[in-house]
Parts: sequence; structure tokens; C-alpha cells
Amino acid sequence: MSLKSHTSLSNVQLTMLVLAFIVVLFLWALFIWQNSTKRTEALDSQISENRNLALIVSESLKQMTVRGKVMGRLLHGNLVSKSEDESGFLTLLAEDPVFNRFSIYDASGDLLYASHTESARSNLQSWLTEAETHFAHSGLAPLLPNRLDDPAYTPGDPAWRLPFLVPLSDSGSSQPNLLVLIELDIGYLASLMQNVELGSGFIQILDSAGNEWMRASESGIVIGGPALPKMSRPQEGRVITSDAVINLPEGRYQYVSVSRPINGFTIAVAQPLEEVLAPLALGQAKQLAANTLMTALVVGIVIWLIHGLKKQQQVLEALRTSEQSNRKLIERLETENARSNRAATIDHLSGLLNRRQFLDEAKTSVLEQRRARRLSSMLFIDLDRFKSINDSLGHHVGDMLLQAVAGRIQRMLAPGDIAARFGGDEFVVLLLGDRTEAGIEQWASALTDHLSAPYMLEGTELNTSSSIGIAISPRDGQSVDQLTRCADAAMYSAKKAGRGQYRFFDQSLNVTDVEEFHLEQAFTESLRNRDFLLHYQPQVCLDSMEVIGYEALVRWQHPSFGLLYPDKFIPLSEKTGFVVKLGMEVLRLACVQISEWQQMLGVSKPIAVNVSPIQLSQPDFCANVLTMLSDMGLNPDLLELEITETAMLESRAVETLHRLKQAGIRLSLDDFGTGYAGFAHLEAVPVDKLKIDRSLINRISNSHDDSPIVSSTIILARRMAIQVVAEGVETHDQLVHLKVAGCHIAQGYFLGRPMPAEKILDFERAFTEKENVV
Repeated sequence: MSLKSHTSLSNVQLTMLVLAFIVVLFLWALFIWQNSTKRTEALDSQISENRNLALIVSESLKQMTVRGKVMGRLLHGNLVSKSEDESGFLTLLAEDPVFNRFSIYDASGDLLYASHTESARSNLQSWLTEAETHFAHSGLAPLLPNRLDDPAYTPGDPAWRLPFLVPLSDSGSSQPNLLVLIELDIGYLASLMQNVELGSGFIQILDSAGNEWMRASESGIVIGGPALPKMSRPQEGRVITSDAVINLPEGRYQYVSVSRPINGFTIAVAQPLEEVLAPLALGQAKQLAANTLMTALVVGIVIWLIHGLKKQQQVLEALRTSEQSNRKLIERLETENARSNRAATIDHLSGLLNRRQFLDEAKTSVLEQRRARRLSSMLFIDLDRFKSINDSLGHHVGDMLLQAVAGRIQRMLAPGDIAARFGGDEFVVLLLGDRTEAGIEQWASALTDHLSAPYMLEGTELNTSSSIGIAISPRDGQSVDQLTRCADAAMYSAKKAGRGQYRFFDQSLNVTDVEEFHLEQAFTESLRNRDFLLHYQPQVCLDSMEVIGYEALVRWQHPSFGLLYPDKFIPLSEKTGFVVKLGMEVLRLACVQISEWQQMLGVSKPIAVNVSPIQLSQPDFCANVLTMLSDMGLNPDLLELEITETAMLESRAVETLHRLKQAGIRLSLDDFGTGYAGFAHLEAVPVDKLKIDRSLINRISNSHDDSPIVSSTIILARRMAIQVVAEGVETHDQLVHLKVAGCHIAQGYFLGRPMPAEKILDFERAFTEKENVV
């Protein structure tokens, strides 16, 4: 419930954050859009104003040229009629503040008349070519000539007169016979700009090539202003407008122009963008402040709401923390479980599948074969004499031999077949597909011959062979485990038949014998690799209910069969003679554990170890045990040896027990009550403890007539000053009966199961804190 609530609160917080983000995003997007729109509108409005200004100026210039054309015709008429009265024309010219000079030239550009003879141009040769081209292209329209062709042009100096060439022609003629040069007063034109609001901007008059005739601002003529990039000017049309943004050293300028190609001039207005947009700055600042305030308000509301939700979350924090802890514990357990179950799918030495992956894939494949009503065959392959090769030539050669064998097996596989190395020198092959028994036998025969061919390993020829067992599904088994066991049994039969052969499984083969054979083969290797380990079962004093010692129980961590219990391998070790080495390994492990506890805790509880009569019969057993204790610096009374009734009947074993007792090692008689030894034998052996067998303890149910044998045994043992240990205590009633009967020590699943050494400390803490069980 708390997890759902926590998730719900988190979703609400996330939703609020998203909504707040959307609101803030909308506010600032609207702010940016509005500013962009206003900026565009302001720029467009200013462009429109400046375009109108340029249009007005260009139209005014055009009208001036028309006036000049009329005045030129009037003056030309007077000259033709040879009227000497020029006073009217001069008076008219003087009254017009715009016209600075007025001159008339013939078609060849020679001067005919000048209002100011002393400063008049003697000819128009520099402009004549341009004028003829213009008049031919645009008709008899007035022209503003190229500034650079003006003989009076000096780079960097301003022009004070603005010249216009006005053509005059006879009626009906398309070619001018006279040219009127009107020179307008630039100073007067610039003074008119003082009434126009340009700010830091300016207005230009340009010729058709983009050369500047005049630049004026609100303050008048601009001298030495920044150079503007020349822009392409239209060559056709009457009135053409354009706008652009140009970069000058002073900043970015809005540049609006109106061109009259027919008259050869352009009026341009330039104004700083900063001044154009300046009126928006105050409004933008106010809007920015409002947006910032709204954003802060939204953020503040969200923070307040989230703070409130967090307070609600704190109410569920204890439960949520507990659930998280449990979840982490579960995840840790799952991770550990996955790590323990996860193994590499490939055997790195051979390149084949490993045992686990093979079994996983084989299960599916065998099932598919059964559904398709086809045979599956399992081949179990074991190399002959591999151990002797490994021991004599070294593990390096042995590894190369395994790799060579794996390569030969792999090359013989058909598509769909599976091969794996199970470990050591054991390989398995699962033949699939649509094969008959005859085909399987033929393949197995070829494999046997192939694996028996000589091997060249580092320049040395090596001869070996393999024994192969074959099991067929569904005849010999329907599961992979059954097929593996049957094929293993068949391989064992092939080895017994003389090696280098193959055999099919037959019901007469004993699978149990095969397993014992593999265990026997693995004893020496496991002892060398120290695959044996100890689990410890606590022994509890019934008077104080304290743990006073442990019995060491051996386990075999077999590389193929997993963890094996003593009933699987102890009888076999006694039959094969491995029990002597195994017994010494168990004693070594127990002594190492006692030493570790002493180093870690300062003290150690005694450990009881089972000893076989075969061990006790060894001449050097007593000396080996005492040497081991001495080498590790252990007190002998920390080691207890458990013997069976059989040992009491052998004189050499009894002699060894007396020597061990004299050295201070404790002795206990195990499984008392199940054999043929009686109390009379106890006088011959110096035992410290008597362990009543679990078969007698199991009969106790806490009634008045329960197990008189147990009660009598306890009484007699106490009279002989021998402590009594009850084995196999599994119920509370049994424990109560034993305490009442006077039993000293008890052990069993009710008090504690066998456990690894690393769990002992946790067990003792839990046992001490546990309520009294009686």
C-alpha cells in the first residue's frame, strides 16, 4: 500500500512539475513570440516610414527636373528669338533656392549658355557617353550622372551641387538637340532633412552605379561617414523599392532605398536598428519583469505543493523503508541465486558446451526428437589412460590432448548434433536428426577409430584410445538424465571389455556400480584438490543448555555430482582403502578450524571427529595425529575422536586408543546400543563419552515406560563416570525425557542441524538468545 501511495505521490509531483514547466514554457514562449512580433512590426513600420520618405524625396527631385526642363525650354526660346532680356529668367532662377546653377549645352556637349559663366563647365564630355546610353535606353528622361565621372570629384570631399542632365528635343524627335544641366543646391536640400526625424540615421542620394552624391542627417551634410557596401541597383523600371539590414562599425542599420532607374538615381535611408527598436525596450523590460514574477510565482507554488506532498510521504516513510529493505534483500538473494546458477555456457579448454548448458539444450532437443518420432542417441566418451598421460607428460600435454579430442569430435558432428565436455576426460555427444540404430552404430564406430588415431602434440606422437557408451531414446530412457546414466554405464562396460571400444546400453548393466566406479576414480583427485569439507553439529549440555562442542561431519563437494553426504562415499572409501587418507584430511580440517577459532575468538570448543577402525589399525596413526596437533600448537583436549564398537574388538586399535588417551585426546564410543559391545568392553577402552544411537532415542515419546534401555544405559554410564551423549534428538519430549533421566549431553535436529563453519557464530548468538526449551 505504501509503495502504491509513494508511486502515486511521485506521479503527482511529476505531474505538477510537468504542468509548471508547461506553464512557464508557455509564458516565456508567449513573451518571445510577442517580442518577436512587436520587433517585426516596429521594423516593418519604420521601413514603411523610411520608404515613404525616400519616395517623397525622389518624387521631389523628379519634379525639380521637370521644372528645370520647363525653364530650359523657356530660356532656349529666348535664345532662339535672340531676345536680350535675360533678367526675367535670372530673377526666376534667383528666387528658386534649389537651383544653384543652370547651363545649356548642344548635342555635342559644348556650352551654349550658363547662369554662372565663370564657374560653368565648358563641356559635358565626361558625362556625354553615359547620357547618350541612358537616353537611348530610357527615352528623354532626366539623368543624375555618375559621380566618379565628375571632373570636380575628389575622393573624400562632399559634393555641394547635385547635377541633373535634362534633354531637350524638337517636337517629334527622339534624339535630344540640347542638354540642360541643372545643379541643385545640396546644402539647401540637406537643410530640409533637419525637419525629418532620423535620429543617428542619414539619407543618401546615389547615382545608378551606387556612388554617393549626398549624405545628410538631421544635423546637415555628413562628411567622412562610414563607407557603405555597394548594392546592386536595378537598371529598369520607374520606381523600385528595397530594404535590407547592413552591418557598419557603429552597429546594424536598417537600410531602405527607392530607385528610379529611368532617372539614374536612388534615395536611401539608413537608420540604426537600436534606435528603431528603442521604443520597445521599456515595454519589453516591463513584460520581462512580469514574466519573471509569474515564473517565480509558479515555481513557488510548485515548491509549496511538493513540500506538502513530501510531508505526506514522511508519514509512509517507515513502511516504505522497510519495503525497500525487503526488496533489496530479495534482489540480493535473487542476484546471489542467479550468480550461483549462472555459469559459462562454453568449456573454455575444449571449446565445447559445458555440462550445464549441454543438459539444458539436450532436454529441448530430446523432446523435439520424441515429438517428431525420431531416435536420439547419447554417447558417453571417456579417454583411456588419460590419468597416466597427465601424470607422466604433464597437465599441459593433457590439456592439449583434450583440445585435440574435442576438435576431432566437433569435426564429425552433423548439423543439429550437440557435444560437450563434462569434466576431466569425459565427453558427451547427443546425436539428433533422422538416424537409424545402424547409422548410430556406424557413426560411433567411426568416432572410435578417429579418436584412436595417433596425436601429434608439440612434435611428440601420442597414442591413446577412448571408450564409448551409447544409450538410445526412447528405448533406454526418455529423459536426458536417464540417457546420461545409461550411456555412462555402457561406457563402463566398454572399459571393462578392453578399452578402445564402444558398447550399447543393456538392462543388465548396473548403474550403481558405474556411479561407484566414478567416485572411486575421483577420490585421489578430490583429496589433492581438497574438495572435502566439514559441517558441524552442535552438542548441548542439558544442565546449562549451552553449546559445549561440535561433531564434525564430512561432506564431498564433487565437481560432477555436487554435494555428497557420507553415506554415499564412506563405505566405498573403507572398501577401497581411501578411508585412511580421507580420515587424515578430516582430522586436518578439524584442527585447522580449531586453530582459526582460537585466533579469532581466543578460545575454541572441542570438535569430535569420527575415526574408522582401519585408521586406528595403522601403525603411524597415533604419531600422525599428535604431530598434527603439535604443528598447529593445539591443546589435545580440544580434539575428540569418536570410535565404533568394532574398534574395541581389535587389539592394535585398542593399543592406539590408550596411547591417544594418555596424550590427552578425548575418546567417545559412537552408536552404542546397536552392536555387540557391552559395558564389559568399556573397561578395556578408556572412553570419556558414550553416545547412545539415534535408533534408541527415536522410541522416546515421554511416557512412563519409554525406552528402559536408554534410562538403564544412562544410569550405568554415570556410575562408571562416563558422560552420556544422546544422538538424534528431534522433539521436545525426547529432550525432556533425557534431562529427567540424567543424560549429560544431547545433539540432533531439534537443537541444531549440521552447518558450515561460517554460520557457527550466528547460530550460537541465536541459541543463547532463544528461550529455554525445557
